[in-house]
Amino acid sequence: MSVFHTVIIGAGPAGCAAAIGLARHGRCTVTLIEAAAFPRVKVCGECISPAAAGVLESLLSADELIGLGARRARRYVLELGEASRTWETPAPTWSLSRGTLDAALLAEARRCGARVIQPATVERVEYASESALVHLRDGESLEVSVVMHADGKGRHDARRATPMRAGVVGCKCLMRLPPGTLSGIHMRSAAGAYIGLVEVEDGLATCAFTVRSSLVARFRGDLDALLGSLWPAYRPAWREAAGALGSWLSCGVAASGYIRPGHARSLRIGNAAAAVEPIGGEGIGLALWSGSRAADLMNEALGETGVPDVGGLIAVERALANDYRRRLRVRRPSCRAAAALLMRPGLLGALWPIISRPAVTLSPWWRLSGKVA
Repeated sequence: MSVFHTVIIGAGPAGCAAAIGLARHGRCTVTLIEAAAFPRVKVCGECISPAAAGVLESLLSADELIGLGARRARRYVLELGEASRTWETPAPTWSLSRGTLDAALLAEARRCGARVIQPATVERVEYASESALVHLRDGESLEVSVVMHADGKGRHDARRATPMRAGVVGCKCLMRLPPGTLSGIHMRSAAGAYIGLVEVEDGLATCAFTVRSSLVARFRGDLDALLGSLWPAYRPAWREAAGALGSWLSCGVAASGYIRPGHARSLRIGNAAAAVEPIGGEGIGLALWSGSRAADLMNEALGETGVPDVGGLIAVERALANDYRRRLRVRRPSCRAAAALLMRPGLLGALWPIISRPAVTLSPWWRLSGKVA
């Protein structure tokens, strides 16, 4: 192809980060395809790992984030029954609802020159040695140089979709909590679940929890009753006060190491490439990092050759794969171990006398889980 054309499927944090990085560089044509209309509400804890703060601020400045209503949490509160332990975080954590964040990132991608097709559904992708052909449900087809899959699963890659972790589900709603309820990121341990709470914009707070599917079945899908059993202080009126934004959402929890794409003209980013346990901002953090890193690698290849051939695209994917694996080597098991501990309050209770000591800090786990660079 005479012009290097990248199509990105999915306009979440990973897809928008890649689109912004490529469009700013200006060496290729970028088309971003998103199936949903924005703003949209997603099942997400809505805080961004401090390790990804630099990436986020390279896409949207700190002043822009504050203007959107983003909050900076500087405390981490661990709750077990009536007991709690508070730490100052080694680095501040941004928090902002996905409805606001995704719309702002998409607007920046468009401002940088990316073509946005939304709402639009990809019907199928055909791969060949010289190009790929992206077919939309409305009949439009795009001949492109490379396809980046940022749809969470990699549905249109030639390889398998990202698997879900068996036996658990993620649930989320927005709430209006009584003033003074939160003082940072709150994580609550419960039998078969862990709950995360953080303030976002407009006086709202995000409540997200990962829970065993058997518990959801036991409560026959009544998530208010389920949350009340896990967090006795909870009142459904807090959720109802958020209006339509307070509606419950649920979905599976993605879980995988790095998944290589099925063709040289295919790249996977975000959850389509790999998924860590969604605890403390790791999901959005990995998405932002991967989209930005994929764009950097592609820009380097474009700078060297103008239009990378198949060998150049293979080199880009290998470099991205190596970066992913280094990033996940300790981070993924560390996040999974923390989640497993939080879902076992008896075990956490046995460790509580140690955790409660003033000399105990978050820094070792913060480093292992990748929350600081």
